[in-house]
Amino acid sequence: MAESKSFSIRAYNFSLTTLNRLIYSSLYSNAFYLILNNAVGSVLGFVFMVLMARKFAPDIVGIGSVLTAASGLISTLANLSLGTGMVRFVPEIKERAWQLVNSVFVVAAVTTTLGSLIYLAGVGAWSPALLAMQRSWLLAAGFVLTSVLSTVSGLMDSAFIAQRSCKFIFIKNVIGSLVRIPLPFIIFIGLGGYGIFFSFGLAAFIAMAIAFLWFVPVVYPGFRLSAHVEKQLLRKVIPFSFSNYLANLFTNAIGFIFPIMVLDILGAANAAYFYIPWLIASVIGTIPNSVSTSLFAEASHNPQRLARHLKRSLWLTMLLLFAGIGITELISGWLLGVFGPAYAAHGRDVLFWLLVENLPGTISAFYITVNQVRKKVRLIILQSFVTSALTIIMAYVLMERAGLTGIGIGYALANLVVALVVAVPLWRVAKQGERHPELGG
Repeated sequence: MAESKSFSIRAYNFSLTTLNRLIYSSLYSNAFYLILNNAVGSVLGFVFMVLMARKFAPDIVGIGSVLTAASGLISTLANLSLGTGMVRFVPEIKERAWQLVNSVFVVAAVTTTLGSLIYLAGVGAWSPALLAMQRSWLLAAGFVLTSVLSTVSGLMDSAFIAQRSCKFIFIKNVIGSLVRIPLPFIIFIGLGGYGIFFSFGLAAFIAMAIAFLWFVPVVYPGFRLSAHVEKQLLRKVIPFSFSNYLANLFTNAIGFIFPIMVLDILGAANAAYFYIPWLIASVIGTIPNSVSTSLFAEASHNPQRLARHLKRSLWLTMLLLFAGIGITELISGWLLGVFGPAYAAHGRDVLFWLLVENLPGTISAFYITVNQVRKKVRLIILQSFVTSALTIIMAYVLMERAGLTGIGIGYALANLVVALVVAVPLWRVAKQGERHPELGG
């Protein structure tokens, strides 16, 4: 009886100690805030679009969606992965970190402005439905300003990640998402689809203004927003950032190419049946992305503890992934059925494989993170290129043979091949802390 009671006490103390570590570990807490940020953002974004669809005609919602997609593409191309550079170099720069952050904001604002102007100049060629922006300088200025605010908002998130203060990302983005919901009905009611789009810009401005007033001074004491650029600091960061930029282009290309492949080979209906499972699987994909981002920030502050943080991150990610994949698979029929019976009939198998892809994809993602910490940019580019090329080839071949399900199988198999290759060096990094405790923490 006494032994049983003693065992219960030890088990309770162990559970309490483990819980305390989870709560107070910056690695876990920042990963939690990043996952929560993505989850809440997805829910509020869904609510926003449902309200827009109920209030406005489909063509108006369509204009807003196209504007949002165009602005998002410009921001993706214009940010030059400077956020990744901040996460890696802010811990090294220390007291001058705020100057780097300000310089990144300025450079990104300039590149986004240039990208937006180029898009506006050729809007008649690639988006004729948006020609109104060439006839109205107010609409054009609103497009440029909203795009700039979107880019800087994303880089502000990276600045918080760099200092392991992800709770401010969550607060900032929740404020922006909540503020955005009533704007098309109150301020931009007469602008149709442009009003929907401009709501993103005004909401981002309000959220960032709050962040600049209260959050940024806490994370970066002495921060001053100015047009001055510290060229010396940027010279240190840009080569690393640009290498990651190339790698991100290879990775992001999959998301652009897959829908086009499905449309060209299997037709418009199958493109819709693929798109919804892709969106659902991408929500689960935020788990490894969030944890690996937290690992990147944590290890950048203390590279000597990379091995220890890597093992803890892998365990956490796999635990959450198995739970997330299992629950999503159980309710997949219902989830897809919300969009219609045809989506459930045609999309369930491909959703399964898109979910499974996250398991080998996690191994690949963490190996990229390890090389980001170690600044091995050539390996990052090589891995991203090989993964993207292999994914597109295998998905194309299998889609022609197995239809829509084939693209999911090809995606999973390609990432499995890459994961098997990088698993060995990744395991060596994880074991390094056991052989050399001073490296493992």
